Amino acid sequence: MKTYKHLFEDKVGFIYNGTHYNNKSYTMNYYNLVKDILDGTHGTKIPTGSELVKMFGATVYTKYDDMPDSVKMRNLYKELGDIYVLTNKDISGFNAAIDRISKTLGTSVKFLQD
Repeated sequence: MKTYKHLFEDKVGFIYNGTHYNNKSYTMNYYNLVKDILDGTHGTKIPTGSELVKMFGATVYTKYDDMPDSVKMRNLYKELGDIYVLTNKDISGFNAAIDRISKTLGTSVKFLQD
């Protein structure tokens, strides 16, 4: 039997280190990637201190008061344990952050947008 269902599926998200992040919300894809990295899911050595801060850039904050007022006022963040992951980036902003993470950790990433 021929299959046609695959023709209707969008190629969304990205493949990071062999894991497909394909939630319909790109923000949730990024949030889940940050969580997986910090949980050690990808098996890479996680940097600490300033190197970790550089790797995530302005997408992760450890202190609520350090976030921009506009982010706090509009709730443009999602809590992850005791840190805050910003949700106000567009796809190209998230892709830049993902690319930076990939280079820092020496892992592969493939973006799937058409």
